[in-house]
Amino acid sequence: MSPTRQILEGTWDEISQHADAFAGKLLRVEVLENGQGFTAGDKLPFYATASKEERIRALREWAASHRGETPLLSDGAISRESIYFGEQ
Repeated sequence: MSPTRQILEGTWDEISQHADAFAGKLLRVEVLENGQGFTAGDKLPFYATASKEERIRALREWAASHRGETPLLSDGAISRESIYFGEQ
């Protein structure tokens, strides 16, 4: 069973109102000095909010978008001599 994950955003005063709900639980806190790089309208990055299934789907979509477009290397290009000695 995977752990439950919650993400709270806001000032310390806003988040500390939930202190009772998080008593005795492991927390990770990220402090953004003076709100630099973050505004109330900003969304967290995909990796921070995506579920396991969403990350798997995104990886498979990315991999599928790279199929068949790259030419294969010749046997000479991947030979030991060309790798270690620069010969082809």
